[in-house]
Amino acid sequence: MPSIKFPHLFSEGQIGKVKIRNRTVMSPMGTGHSGSDNNFSPELIEFYARRAKGGIGMIITEGNVVQTDIDPFPVKFRATRLDGPDKIVKLADLADMVRYYDGVPCAQLSIGMGRQADAPALRQPVAPSPCAAQGDPSVMCRELTVAEIKKLVDNTARAAEYALTAGIQVVEIHGHTGYLLDQFMSPDINKRTDEYGGSLEGRLRLAKEIREAIYKRVGQALPVTFRVTVDHKVEGFRTLSEGLEICKMLEAFGYDGLHVDAGRYEAAKWLFPSAYLGMGCISDLSRAVKQQVKIPVINVGNYTRPEVAEQAIANGRADFIAMGRTLLADPEWANKARMGQDAEIRPCIICNEMCVGRLFAGKSITCSVNPECGRETMREFNLSKVDRPRRVTIVGGGPAGMKTALVASKRGHQVTLLEKNAQLGGQVNLGDAEPFKFAIRDFNNYMKNQMDNSSVDIQLNTPADIEALKRTSPDVVVVATGANVFIPPIKGFDDQRVMTVEGLGRHPISGTENVIVVGAGLVGSEAALGLSLKGCQVTLIEMMANIANDLQYHNRLALLDEISKRDLTVLTKTKCKEISGDYLICTGEDDQDIRIPFDLVITATGTRPNTELTAQINENFPEVYVIGDCVRPGKIGEAIHKGYITGTRI
Repeated sequence: MPSIKFPHLFSEGQIGKVKIRNRTVMSPMGTGHSGSDNNFSPELIEFYARRAKGGIGMIITEGNVVQTDIDPFPVKFRATRLDGPDKIVKLADLADMVRYYDGVPCAQLSIGMGRQADAPALRQPVAPSPCAAQGDPSVMCRELTVAEIKKLVDNTARAAEYALTAGIQVVEIHGHTGYLLDQFMSPDINKRTDEYGGSLEGRLRLAKEIREAIYKRVGQALPVTFRVTVDHKVEGFRTLSEGLEICKMLEAFGYDGLHVDAGRYEAAKWLFPSAYLGMGCISDLSRAVKQQVKIPVINVGNYTRPEVAEQAIANGRADFIAMGRTLLADPEWANKARMGQDAEIRPCIICNEMCVGRLFAGKSITCSVNPECGRETMREFNLSKVDRPRRVTIVGGGPAGMKTALVASKRGHQVTLLEKNAQLGGQVNLGDAEPFKFAIRDFNNYMKNQMDNSSVDIQLNTPADIEALKRTSPDVVVVATGANVFIPPIKGFDDQRVMTVEGLGRHPISGTENVIVVGAGLVGSEAALGLSLKGCQVTLIEMMANIANDLQYHNRLALLDEISKRDLTVLTKTKCKEISGDYLICTGEDDQDIRIPFDLVITATGTRPNTELTAQINENFPEVYVIGDCVRPGKIGEAIHKGYITGTRI
């Protein structure tokens, strides 16, 4: 038996009387994959089963709504429900599958969204007290009656009993991030003067009654954990000191474990933490909780690398480590880490694009770097060997080209990849230098490692032309030549002090330079932040009214917050006119000239598809696929998904 590389992370744990094979937990997350009856669909069951098979100790389902006749849970999220005995059958299938793979099935139970619900046309949102709806302040939420609160308690206990009947071994109460139960605990929302308001004891009465009601129904047969926000991360809302008092009270109520996180929708960057917040970004909170309670503490928040999770357990910051998006990227994360194969782990890039972004758009989730995520039962996403191997030549070694090569090779084709540069990675190489780009850097290294370990014939420093392609005798050609950096035709931009972000990566920075970054999309905004972190005096210029508009909402909030902390000048609605001596002359919104001194000017004004070879290739070869940025510049997820599908089409 090989030794375990991360012994603390893969030691046995326990919640209540339930033993868990290791300290890894799949955190609950909405998926949009429930059936039309808000039940556990076959697709959703397989989704969870894959993660249990991958070695995770405990699988926590997405929040199961315990009722919808009081709180109008938004339809677009297609949340699973545990509001009747008809839901037991499919939940039992899920519990069975998780246990078959030696995992512990845990069902999260939610009483609703309260003021955070979308306001349906015929239903008024509810809250502990009358207040404005979070998403639409013009809509007023009505106050729940005591009878309705009692019904919420009964429904939650009933749902726990359904879960136990189905074979669920642990339940978790959803009491965090500003949802309805958290609203009861929050004095800025809960203005009640009855037994469910006022003091902290009154505001936690609902949480206490839920635990008592579950005990009355199932006794000690079902451990109950509580997902709690110990710091709302917003001035005037819950602070850590009150959060710790809440945790001690929850332990006194009889909860068997605490699942610690941070934020609420007013501090949305903490709900789905981006890479700007770092790895293990909420571990300080879980450590503080562990010092106050004796029950197990679960921590979540950007645990993409197993060594970070191992350290958190070893240093007493948590008893269990929960991962959500990490396990979308690689369901086999735990098995690979346990066996010391962490170089084989497909890293989450923490982009929030195809998971969180799709969910909030009313779609089902998948993953930017793992196209099979959420499609586990679809034939197109289960790779099989081909009956007739073919010779495939791919032009371009960016994400789209590499993914096509890996999929086609895995299916049995003979693949050659031509890359004009000295390394693979394409545009991704431009974005992995800054400290906050650790997730992109990890993924880029992973892809290169996968290519090195594949059967693909990789030919670097090999510019492609028709003759070079013909020498590979391809049956199929895939064009993935990417995009070229666009430099705007501005007077003086041929100066040697003007360079692209790619050029910046090769230019030594002392930290004393005055740097102007022209273009404030994601690339320019991150370049400006990175230069500022190195000590440069940075001015960021953007023609539009806002910056980083091409970034996913929650990540954009985090990036803007990081930029606001730096001594960094941002000029929007500003156009560059010309370089004159040591000054870049721009025109502001008022049409007045602005003279900005500089040592370097960095252009980040976008890219244009590289279509130079496409027409010739189409004329010379019978089967051609054109993919990636050379069709339309996009993000990593789009390139990976297109590359995957292209690999399955050949």
